Amino acid sequence: MKYITKLILLFTMLFLFNCSPEKEQILQINGKVIGTETKSILLVKPNQDMRFDSLIEIPVVNGKFLYESKLENPEAVTLFLGEAKENGGGRYMPLFLENEKIDLTIHSEEEFDKNIIEGGSLNAQHKKFKQNFENKFNDRIKPLQDSISSLFKSDEYNSNKAKSLYIELREAKNQDEKVVIYKKLDDLKKSGENLSPKAKELDNKMKPIYEEQKKFQENYIKNNPTIVSYSFLLDNLIFNKETININSAKNIFKILSEANPNHPYNKLASNLINAIENVKIGKKYTDFSAPDLNGNNIKLSDKINGKVALLDLWATWCGPCIAKSRTMVPLYNEYKDKGFTIVGVAGEFKNTDRLVKFLDKEKWEWLNLVELDRKNAIWQKYGVDGGGGGIFLIDEKGIILAKDPTSEEVRKELESRLN
Repeated sequence: MKYITKLILLFTMLFLFNCSPEKEQILQINGKVIGTETKSILLVKPNQDMRFDSLIEIPVVNGKFLYESKLENPEAVTLFLGEAKENGGGRYMPLFLENEKIDLTIHSEEEFDKNIIEGGSLNAQHKKFKQNFENKFNDRIKPLQDSISSLFKSDEYNSNKAKSLYIELREAKNQDEKVVIYKKLDDLKKSGENLSPKAKELDNKMKPIYEEQKKFQENYIKNNPTIVSYSFLLDNLIFNKETININSAKNIFKILSEANPNHPYNKLASNLINAIENVKIGKKYTDFSAPDLNGNNIKLSDKINGKVALLDLWATWCGPCIAKSRTMVPLYNEYKDKGFTIVGVAGEFKNTDRLVKFLDKEKWEWLNLVELDRKNAIWQKYGVDGGGGGIFLIDEKGIILAKDPTSEEVRKELESRLN
């Protein structure tokens, strides 16, 4: 009888052991650093601002680091050494996170190309894509890139007009002067007059190769709609918004969003696409609500409908933004009673203490709202993420007349419409 009881107990234990849940899968990053005294590793998510957003920062102790987390969704990050936060950037590499074990070997910035990533199916996918991409294009593109580097070294890359402006920029005494020069440089680039004849020749040779690269990437995305492909789309929407084919981007977004339902990237990509497609000259402005300094929620349309308006997305930490805003003060004073208004939105982080002190000093009389910690995604909706902001001139019917106009350009519009 005792033998039977023991046998039943043994079978019961075996049954319970076999029925127990498997060990929960988590992300585990084991890493070591070589040739650098860095104190941490930074992982930056798409569209994060290294200066202000809450980043994943992994301490490095005795040359090693460990990070564990349970992810709801796989995601792409950009890896930097910790000092990039203070330096405003540095060398980086893409990394894909999922609930798997990943081993990293990270070198100093001088030898970042030697970094090793082992583990994770997405990292393996990215490595294979990169190898195929380089095998197809490197032999043609690298000699051209080397030639461009030589032109930079010999000071033969920029046109004489561009060189003169860069000299003016170095000699500028304050941010107000620099804003005007940056505008001239931007106009020069748009007209294609920023390059020397030699640089133009190389640029023309590179353009068809770049087009091939775009098609190669698009075909890969369509056939492999994973988070690796999603990272390619987001990079294009964030960094190449001036040249991206928006119809192609929308088609790719449809494929990726359907393959990755409920992923946070879907909302981010949708906002970025809408900004590129809709926030442009000749289109109606995008409405939003944001609080004033007293906490009252204000709707933009309630303040600007029927008026010529300047929407000024700025920040107290953005010198160029402040310089541009200051140039609008005389215009506001002259036309505020004739049908012109300005609505500022300050993109601040953590609190409004700095904003309150700044406005007390500057005495800007127009309405200023607050976008605190990106809560309303206003910068994202207007396609100016990654910088201090932007200025948009809007007519009485809500149509965008100009993006980042100078005070002289705004004055011309006001004179023709309100005088």
